[in-house]
Amino acid sequence: MSYWIDTHCHMNEEVYCEDFDGYMKLAGANNVRVSNIVCLNREDFEYTKQLKERYPNLDITFGYFPEDVHHLNDGDMDYLESVVDEIIAVGEIGLDYYWNKEEKEKQKEMFICQIEVANRHNKPIMIHSRSAARDTYEILKQYARTKVIMHCFSESTEMMRQYLKLGYYISFPGVVTFKNAREPKENALECPLNRMMIETDCPYLTPVPFRGQRNQTAYVRYTGEYIAQLRGISVEELQDQLIRNYEEWKAQ
Repeated sequence: MSYWIDTHCHMNEEVYCEDFDGYMKLAGANNVRVSNIVCLNREDFEYTKQLKERYPNLDITFGYFPEDVHHLNDGDMDYLESVVDEIIAVGEIGLDYYWNKEEKEKQKEMFICQIEVANRHNKPIMIHSRSAARDTYEILKQYARTKVIMHCFSESTEMMRQYLKLGYYISFPGVVTFKNAREPKENALECPLNRMMIETDCPYLTPVPFRGQRNQTAYVRYTGEYIAQLRGISVEELQDQLIRNYEEWKAQ
């Protein structure tokens, strides 16, 4: 059976708490069968475990966001290692120099530390990279030993090609549906289908036709349908390939 997978979402944010069941009902109505909820801290993780008890079709990814580096200590890394068997992947981890250019070395240290946790436990990783393309690439190339998704990919086509050479997956958010998003569209056309993922990154980056509204996991459907049309393939063909990709990425 064909269906949609939201590879990366933040449905554990407070804005969804009051009517979480309603959001999950709408996801089902849009044929979204799997939503991978990404946790950025302990509180996110503990809450998301409770959600998964009610909705077994939720997957959980957990890692420390690069901009939070100043809050973290060795105890946080110990905690991540202690719960790693309860998650499908470590993430979103990486580098973000957009706002914080003063703590680059600390970000790199935390990034490498979390990659090594994933390596020890054979867990795939989900990468956040913003304004840090070269450093992200070099660290991944040197340290990553498990499967990798480049989440919410927004880099150049040439950078995408470099990641594809390493065997990584490229995940496209709703930005690809935006009218003037030339490079994301070009990347979605060039990326091999067997290395493609799609995501919402909700509550952000809402795809057309709901752009400007709060995003939610149900809306991954619109990104998928747009990419299928862009590439001239059937929705079912794309869905089936995305399911295979996701299962291969998270398989240990």
